[in-house]
Amino acid sequence: MKTDRNWTVLFIGGASGTGKSSIAYEISRYYGVNVMEVDDIHLAIERVTTKETFPAIHYWETGVNWEEIGVAGNVNWLINVSKELAPVLKALADRHLEDDVPVIIEGDFIHPEFTATFDSPKVKSIFINEPDIHQIMQNYLSREGGAIQQYRAEISIAYGKWITETCKQNNIKVIEARPWDTALARAIESLL
Repeated sequence: MKTDRNWTVLFIGGASGTGKSSIAYEISRYYGVNVMEVDDIHLAIERVTTKETFPAIHYWETGVNWEEIGVAGNVNWLINVSKELAPVLKALADRHLEDDVPVIIEGDFIHPEFTATFDSPKVKSIFINEPDIHQIMQNYLSREGGAIQQYRAEISIAYGKWITETCKQNNIKVIEARPWDTALARAIESLL
């Protein structure tokens, strides 16, 4: 376990199936820091709110079918949820900064521009990119089993392109998921 980290809150974002959770837990073990998964936060908010207060989070309750709204519709939903979650993630990050308790916050629903709003040098972010649709399909298959998920991987590729472009426009670090054997070292180096 290393204690020489220069951050208190580390956001790790990226599209589904890119390896961001794996990298987050590798960094967690390296520094001895807990990981908070944004999927859990999303689920908790969904349980205690309504579509009137969080319309994007409750979008699927309207009867819309994710397979029928197309890749662009799904990417827009991911972006909208990340915008709705921003104030919640900010409150969590502020609490960890105030208490000086390190945490890694990881997930699909982290808007790159949101991570750039912090004035503190103790908040850092990296985004993980996997540009190969076949690798994402393989990652889903390895993680979840079942059938090949091409359409879901197409959504991930499109969302990943949006994230990467948004990061470039805002000077936010993006690292490629592969080669996997150097991913941890490259992620840690990007935080220096």
